[in-house]
Amino acid sequence: MEYLNLLYNDLIELGIAHPYLALGLNTILIALFFIQLYYYLSVYGSIPHFRNNRGIRKDMPTPPISVIIVIRENSYYFIEETLPLLLQQQYDAFEIVLVDCSYDDEIAEILAEKRAEYPELLHVTRFKQQLQHEHSIKLALTVGIKAARYEHLLFTTPDCVPTSDKWIALMAKGFISGDIVIGYCGIEQKKGGANRWIRCSRFISSVRYLASAVRGYTYRGTLYNIGYTKSLYFGNKGFTHLNMGIGVDDLFIQKIATPDNVSVIMNPNATVRQFQYGGIGWWYALCKYFGYAYRYYPGKAKRALRSELVFRFLFFGAVAGSIIVLPLLWMAIPLFFLFIRLLLVELTLRKIGKRLGEHKFLGTYVLYDIWAPIGGLIIGIDRMFRRNKAIWR
Repeated sequence: MEYLNLLYNDLIELGIAHPYLALGLNTILIALFFIQLYYYLSVYGSIPHFRNNRGIRKDMPTPPISVIIVIRENSYYFIEETLPLLLQQQYDAFEIVLVDCSYDDEIAEILAEKRAEYPELLHVTRFKQQLQHEHSIKLALTVGIKAARYEHLLFTTPDCVPTSDKWIALMAKGFISGDIVIGYCGIEQKKGGANRWIRCSRFISSVRYLASAVRGYTYRGTLYNIGYTKSLYFGNKGFTHLNMGIGVDDLFIQKIATPDNVSVIMNPNATVRQFQYGGIGWWYALCKYFGYAYRYYPGKAKRALRSELVFRFLFFGAVAGSIIVLPLLWMAIPLFFLFIRLLLVELTLRKIGKRLGEHKFLGTYVLYDIWAPIGGLIIGIDRMFRRNKAIWR
């Protein structure tokens, strides 16, 4: 007790108005700082050094690939611009399986012409929609999986474009060491702050699930760039939560993934880019919509996702609290820890960005880093009180 009184008096003499509060906040700050080091040196820091070469030799052949894409109405741009890029992929044995879910007869006619032009590469299955009832993506994908000629399947969507003609070849290598292949999908690069913010958000959310997959606990991928085998799909009786229009790339992956059957492909030439159709409002609605699946995640995945954001929020709160209670000269202590953390984050994400072909937005991450815990909480509350009936079939 006498020691605490002496310490209290010493801190008062140093000009600290609330000694015990300042001491407690700085102790918490240091502890949270080391937790941040764990995430960005160990968890996320494992991504730049990861090599997906388990059991792979250079002379090992890669399997034939069926690329499955579900198209709906207003898919003219995909047919005229993106489809030729897919058909020109540099790979020996592949096919493009299109599941036409539109109610547009003109699209059906155009696809028939394309099918005649590329009879060996292009397979089209018509799955006609009714105007008053749109079939779920899960049913459409199942039709495509059944129609696929090959055992090994890759999936993407009409609003995504491969970044190179080696996309299929690089993703196919993942099947040598696994039955599930997890890839990366970024947002197309455009001018404006909204685009940098959206690309940053997609990048960071992808870093979380990629880091988890690298460490042997896969809880999701992305339908824009993912693959698995027919045997794995039918052996697990297909998609889960059939009454939901979401969950094909997280809830289903949680069902079929093990620590030993997942390959993670991180190469700038193995990525795809999704079109940006709107601004921040569009992105918020998209995140909220797909986030409805979160409530069905296993407890381990939920805790992993929540804990990082909670610890980040507490760290920033401890920094702010320390700055408030400390005198001007002593503010250097929390600011030092804040600077070191931001520097570490920037360096780590820069290395990860090189693996995924992302660049020219990391300065935006300083703002996004602070906002992410708050934004996640807002979206979570919004989902809780404003249900979206569109996810149910």
